[in-house]
Amino acid sequence: MTAPKCNSDASCKICTIHLEELCFKRVWWFRAFCTVLGTGVRLFAFAKSVRIDSYKSRSPMCRKCIRFHKNILKSRSPLFNRLDGLFTPVFDHVRNGILTQEEVDRARLLARRAAERDFERPADLVTL
Repeated sequence: MTAPKCNSDASCKICTIHLEELCFKRVWWFRAFCTVLGTGVRLFAFAKSVRIDSYKSRSPMCRKCIRFHKNILKSRSPLFNRLDGLFTPVFDHVRNGILTQEEVDRARLLARRAAERDFERPADLVTL
């Protein structure tokens, strides 16, 4: 049986990959913080037998994003939605305390652009 295709375009409003990369460069502990939360998401996906490969992403860059995984789980699990509602505000508060409003705004623009057919990751973005 083939898994349904997930169109994550509608719910992805900010480029999490870009913002996380900025945070990783600024504070040493943020990577560990993200790893713990990301591991929880991946374990939940494993427990729900979610095969990420069978879902459509906005761009090749988005496939690596934990938000892509979260969007799939949100469409499949009410329990995950409740847990996400508890953890996401904490994560956002911590992350946004490390970033400027300009950086957050740029990540929103990047997320909108990622859906464009000719999208390529801008060379001036932070990369690790």
